[in-house]
Amino acid sequence: MPTNDGTMVVTYSSLEQAAGDIDRQGRQLQEDLASIKRMVANVSELWVGEAKSAYDAAQAGWDRDATGIQTALAEISRKVRDAGTAYHAGDKRARANFE
Repeated sequence: MPTNDGTMVVTYSSLEQAAGDIDRQGRQLQEDLASIKRMVANVSELWVGEAKSAYDAAQAGWDRDATGIQTALAEISRKVRDAGTAYHAGDKRARANFE
């Protein structure tokens, strides 16, 4: 059974893959939410009065929350990519010490 000795190994490709995975999950989430919104819209067109107003207010809140999640995922992905660049720069500096 493998054990973790606390050592962390970072590869540039794994960071790029992680960032790509985050991007893909963000897009999939956006597609799923849009699909749900379309399904609910088909039914909500029949609502009137207070029910319609309450739904519209709730949907506006969900839209804001979804936008916040998308923004956070994009920022996380960008920071993971930036980490790859930083690790690569550190490796280059370390290599220069031996030249």
